[in-house]
Amino acid sequence: MLAQNYNKHIPGLVISKYAPSDLSLLLPLLAEEFPNWNFDKLKSYINLVLKKKSNGILVVKNNALYNLGLLIYSIQDISAKNLCKNKKEEFTKCLIVENLIVSSPVLERKIFLLLVEKAIDIAENNSCDFVELPRFNQSFDLIKDKYKENIINLNSWRTFIKIEKILTANKEL
Repeated sequence: MLAQNYNKHIPGLVISKYAPSDLSLLLPLLAEEFPNWNFDKLKSYINLVLKKKSNGILVVKNNALYNLGLLIYSIQDISAKNLCKNKKEEFTKCLIVENLIVSSPVLERKIFLLLVEKAIDIAENNSCDFVELPRFNQSFDLIKDKYKENIINLNSWRTFIKIEKILTANKEL
C-alpha cells in the first residue's frame, strides 16, 4: 500500500494509492477522460483494473482533498525485442501507464512528473525494467528533461523509460 506522501515539488499535494472505497471521488477525472461512459461503465472499468493485484491507481489530491490527477497502471510482461539489445530473454517486465489524467492545466506538467516518479518507484519495487508512457506531448516536458538519458521512443507512439536502480530515491511504498 502506498503511504500518503507529501511531495517536495508542490507543497500541499498528496499522492496516494486509490483504495476502492468510493468511486464517486474519481468520477470527475474519469468523466474527463471518458466523456461518453456512464457510471456503470466507469465502475466496471475501475473494477477490472483493480481485479489484478499488480494493477493500481495513483491519485494526487490537494489539502482540501480535491482530486487533481490520477494515473492508472498495470504491470505486464512485454516483448523485449526492440527495447533490450543485449537481453537474452524474450520478454521483460514493464509498468504500463494506461491512463494519465490531470484536472488542472496550470499544474499539469508538475502533476504528470509527480505521478510518473511514483510509478517509477512502484516499477522498481516490482522488478520492472521499464515504465511505458503514453505518447509524449508538451505536458511531458518535465519528464523528458529529468529522464532524457533513459527514454526510448518507439515509433513516436509509446515512450519507455528504462529503469535504473539509481533513478529515484523516494521509496515510500
